[in-house]
Amino acid sequence: MSDGSRHLVLKLQNEELDRRIGGIALPALIVIEGPNDSGKSVLCYQLMHGALAAGLRVCLISSEGGGKTIVKNMESLSFTASRHYLTGRLHVISFYVKDTKWRPEYSKVIMDRLLTYIGSKAEKFDIFVIDSLTVFVTGGDQEDVLTFLSRLRMICEKSEVSMVLTVHPYALTQETLIRIRSLADAHFLLSIKEVGDKIFKTMQILKVRGASKSSSQTISFDVDPVFGIKILPYTQVKV
Repeated sequence: MSDGSRHLVLKLQNEELDRRIGGIALPALIVIEGPNDSGKSVLCYQLMHGALAAGLRVCLISSEGGGKTIVKNMESLSFTASRHYLTGRLHVISFYVKDTKWRPEYSKVIMDRLLTYIGSKAEKFDIFVIDSLTVFVTGGDQEDVLTFLSRLRMICEKSEVSMVLTVHPYALTQETLIRIRSLADAHFLLSIKEVGDKIFKTMQILKVRGASKSSSQTISFDVDPVFGIKILPYTQVKV
């Protein structure tokens, strides 16, 4: 981890979010949980945007596409990405499985290799983002998943690097989800709500250790191409 990222309070470069959250003390294990289309990847991009703006080095392990796709996605939200990608401060690894019959033993092998990779690159990057953890753990033995998560936590603490994990709740047992939440320094729970004829996203800030603001608050938001995550006023989401 670079000296400049030790004990840094990460700001997301989103005025309203930073006001609500108060910043995230690094190094940290950050968990973003939610169903499909709830905004998990967008929140990842917002975190990455804040980290890159602070001069940190980010490695994204993505099931959403390769480097060009990620850069395009980020810049469609007005996040600076191409310069960081070209200079190596943003590194993208694409992980995509097509037409493969998934088996539990595959998950264990992939989790072991992922741990080996992250451990070997811990001096090169400040933040590792896994979007989505679901791809790696679906169908896997829950004990193997818990071991994987515990070892990720150990890498965080030993190497002073940060981890951002996105996960779908359906991919894990309730026991494993509880364990993930207990390991996390910051935990965001996203969902999709329908009120009358309005559909919008919500973000529950369940835990942010070291933040200057209290956690356990719920934010309603939308995705805006100019602002990224745009907080919605209460009047826009009430019945």
